[in-house]
Amino acid sequence: MNGGVMAQETFRIGADGTSGELFSFEDAIRQFVYVEMPFDGDGDGGNDLIRVDIIRPRELDGDGQVPVIMEPSPYYGLYPRHGERKTYLHDDDKWNSPLVTFPLFYGNYFVPRGYAVLLTESSGTALSQGFCDIGGRRDIASVTAVVDWLNGRANAYWTRDDRSEANRATAYWATGAVGMLGQSYDGTLPIGAAATGVEGLKTIVPISAISSQYDWYHPFGCLLDGDDADGGWYEPYNFAEVLQSTANGLLQRFEVAPNGYKELKAGSDKEHRCYNDFWRERNYRLTMDKFKASVFIVHGTNDLNVMTNQVEPFWKLLGEAGVPRKMWLHQYAHDDPFDFRRDAWVETIHRWFDRWLLDVDNGIDREPAVSVTDPDDVWRDYASWPVPGTEEHEWGLRADAEGAGAVLGEAAPGKAAPGEAGAAASAATFHFKGARVKEFVPRGESAKPHDDRLLAVSAPLERDMHLSGAPSLRLRVRLAATGLGAAAVTELDTNLAASLIEYGEGNYPEPDADLHVMTEMADRTSTFGQSAPQDKATYKLKFPRRAYEVEHVVTRGWIALAHRNSFERFEPAPVGEWLDVEVPLLACDWTVRAGHRLALQVANTTTRLAKVDLADFDVDAASVRLTLPYC
Repeated sequence: MNGGVMAQETFRIGADGTSGELFSFEDAIRQFVYVEMPFDGDGDGGNDLIRVDIIRPRELDGDGQVPVIMEPSPYYGLYPRHGERKTYLHDDDKWNSPLVTFPLFYGNYFVPRGYAVLLTESSGTALSQGFCDIGGRRDIASVTAVVDWLNGRANAYWTRDDRSEANRATAYWATGAVGMLGQSYDGTLPIGAAATGVEGLKTIVPISAISSQYDWYHPFGCLLDGDDADGGWYEPYNFAEVLQSTANGLLQRFEVAPNGYKELKAGSDKEHRCYNDFWRERNYRLTMDKFKASVFIVHGTNDLNVMTNQVEPFWKLLGEAGVPRKMWLHQYAHDDPFDFRRDAWVETIHRWFDRWLLDVDNGIDREPAVSVTDPDDVWRDYASWPVPGTEEHEWGLRADAEGAGAVLGEAAPGKAAPGEAGAAASAATFHFKGARVKEFVPRGESAKPHDDRLLAVSAPLERDMHLSGAPSLRLRVRLAATGLGAAAVTELDTNLAASLIEYGEGNYPEPDADLHVMTEMADRTSTFGQSAPQDKATYKLKFPRRAYEVEHVVTRGWIALAHRNSFERFEPAPVGEWLDVEVPLLACDWTVRAGHRLALQVANTTTRLAKVDLADFDVDAASVRLTLPYC
């Protein structure tokens, strides 16, 4: 007998080494419970209850136990998934109704194979009580409470208005082994849960997910462009108001929750963007020693929503902590692997859950840990990442022969680095005006002469350059204030931005306005799993949006100069003084083709960032050191 401790066979491994279909999806048990959290987050006098929708094999009810695949989310009451929303048996009474449609294919595919699938509505969202504190302790506790319930450590009730013993629900059908997955916020909650070390959480699969909230809201100390009145990105208190439950017309007001709204607004420190205790609570990389769950990461190098500053340090720390890990790194943007690698994704996630939730020794943890796409969209497997053979190379720049621009090339060994040449600049100094340059430029536009940026272009590359990892830029700059009254300005809260650009014709990924590359094919579908009358397993295919261009932004980075010395301290940059600055660039994995040129662009700020006070810049040419990891 495989799995379980009861008479009924709970799963069966087929000739292909994976769990096969044994049970009926159409006949599966569809139910819900309200799991009790260990505190009162919304200030209503009772511990908060978290809504959990469950689908599990009916054939095993009372005669076998199953592991759980869970997708927690704050979005179930707001957005569809692949065109599907949660739909209820009694839509006019959702509080007391089970689902008839479980969005996405996980239920259709895994329930027949001996798994339960749970959709958890995180604290304060949809049908859950509580307060949504955007990745804080309430948010994460609403997820770990469900793991505790599945392992007999927390209470749950069949309805939300009766906490009597007679109404108590137990997870007698669960083995206690839990895997979590999800994309974006849905993938962030599993990372936060794993960072607590909660017992029973065996694996997580974060897709385009956040490992440190500060690095999402304020990458490198900056404020991202957004829809707020000041042009800035949603801050936690704005975001929480969007997500907070309005079920039955009852909004859980921030003012009621103890320290809720004020905590989010004061702690996030939008004005100065300082890394503080509020952000430390939401930095899940700080407790890597607590991780017990294996981790399978999927992330896009062109994702400008959840950027690679979330994955590169997280991946490194997982390795240092000895956590079993796997990663797919693709060239798309904020996209789901079910859209860009569907067949392989279903096969891989199936084997991954069999390994960590059913304890099937299928070898997936001994296969190459990393899969990366090349510019031709071919997946390449590697033992580690950055890919083996990657070394760091220092590049610098010099004035071109006509003195009108700059040439980028590998720096000669032994040349002075920034900070080693004394207080004054060298003879070669470049100047550019303060401006907010476009993040995505029209065809051929960035190669034209501009006075609002420094552009240094290499000679044609003699061989392919496989960039793998996080580049960085060091340089010496001097600011001058621009605009009306500039003479009286002595310091500025402004940015410095850099981009690596490939010049050469190619069919490059093209993110849309919502920062996705994949787009739907109206007339083509595929099916994964069994269907029920109101829960089909057929989904439209998608294909990558590409554009034939003469240039491609390989990666970019920024630094808020007020945080040039520390993200914990706000120190506006002095005007008229030479400053040594490091600009971290986002990690990438991209091959610049032989015969193409590599360019470094340095500017004041970009349209991906909120508007800031602008400054003119002088750059000491001899100080520039671009560190490139490549093989």
